[in-house]
Amino acid sequence: MRKILIAGASGFIGHALIDQLLKDENNEIVGLSRSQRSSTHPRLTWKKCDLFSLKDIAEAMSGCEMAYYLVHSMLPSASLSQGTFYDFDLIMSDNFVRAGNIHKLKHIIYLGGMIPYVDDLSWHLRSRLEVEETFRNSRIDTTVLRAGLIIGPHGSSFTILERLIKRLPIMICPAWTKTMSQPVALKDVITALIRVLNDESIQKKIYDIGGPEIITYQGLIQRVGKKIRKSSKLITLNIIPLSLSRFWVSLVTGVPKKLVYPLVLSLKHEMLAGPEHAYPYPGDLQTSLDEALGLSLVEEERSNYKGYVPVEKDVRSIQRLVLPSGRNAEWVALEYFNWLPSFFSTLIKVQLEGECCTFYLFDPKLKLLILKRSVERSSPDRQLLYIVGGFLSAKQERGRLEFREVLDKKYVMAAIHEFRPSLPWFIYRFTQAIIHLFVMSAFGEHLKWHVISEKKVKV
Repeated sequence: MRKILIAGASGFIGHALIDQLLKDENNEIVGLSRSQRSSTHPRLTWKKCDLFSLKDIAEAMSGCEMAYYLVHSMLPSASLSQGTFYDFDLIMSDNFVRAGNIHKLKHIIYLGGMIPYVDDLSWHLRSRLEVEETFRNSRIDTTVLRAGLIIGPHGSSFTILERLIKRLPIMICPAWTKTMSQPVALKDVITALIRVLNDESIQKKIYDIGGPEIITYQGLIQRVGKKIRKSSKLITLNIIPLSLSRFWVSLVTGVPKKLVYPLVLSLKHEMLAGPEHAYPYPGDLQTSLDEALGLSLVEEERSNYKGYVPVEKDVRSIQRLVLPSGRNAEWVALEYFNWLPSFFSTLIKVQLEGECCTFYLFDPKLKLLILKRSVERSSPDRQLLYIVGGFLSAKQERGRLEFREVLDKKYVMAAIHEFRPSLPWFIYRFTQAIIHLFVMSAFGEHLKWHVISEKKVKV
């Protein structure tokens, strides 16, 4: 019996993958989900897991030999999410690698995006590359499958396209609708995902997986319209900018702009399989476009794109900072605590005592926040401090601040997770939350100054 972990198991690809993996009696599946789920299948266990928590992932991964990573986060993961989806993705994948190292995970299979050979990649596609880099630079064997548009029921990209057709009798088509793509059937993606799990000869490589037909998005719109017997009159207007295009796509489909915007910005690139990453079993990818559409349009459209809905108001705030050469996360954390009092002059002070760090206003009795460093879970490349008190903090369950190195020491991430403020929510959002962003931006400039100063010294 082999134990397989699936991150992103609750998504449309994850569900289809689980169904196929369970057909093999040698497979035991652990599915990760943000919410609590139950299973009646004896070889399927659901575990509630926050991918932003290294502790959660490490506990869920215990005993697993192999893992699928199907995660790509573009929806909010807290009541207030400060930061970009690509920084969120980077921290989650970094957590996954760190947990894999703890448990000596043998193999990660990552489903990413088709990458065109252009210089101006959208952040949606650059994020996929950063996740690839995180996995491939680790000690864990990694196989990467890259796909463009996946044709399957409830897939976000395909659902957006279907809703546009159903809701618009006349469609003004911007330039990106003439871009060539190579959509692939969900069933073929699942076949490839299982193939690389079982065939060691094709592991540890990158493969593009595209379907048998190359088509423009306009052509795809017409094909879908024909399938659902709803034709839209298409009017091409190349002068429509992507910024306006993404707005009306979100407005018409009802899908949150945080999900739509990154996807639309990527549509200017051709998503075609390249010969340098040719998948070695082309017979796995032969489901016709018409058949794939038929399999995808049999169910009612799903309207739930809410993402994580917290029980209480919580905050996640992540900033990517440059890491000066020769420094580590431990140095950055200490530098932050030493820099903060000078930034606020005499207003805010920082007191370091043992493993505790206290921010106070004028007098040590007026404690704003109290942080306690976790000795057992901190390391030179990751510093973890739990928020344990102060009048700006409500009672915390897992509220924490961390500094961690990512992408082979290119950057350090400063991140607050699951913080619950004591201020009324409206006041917090327009005071403390904004001040935090301002402070972290200034600290980022301070680190850049270190980088510039070091370069001058070397010259």
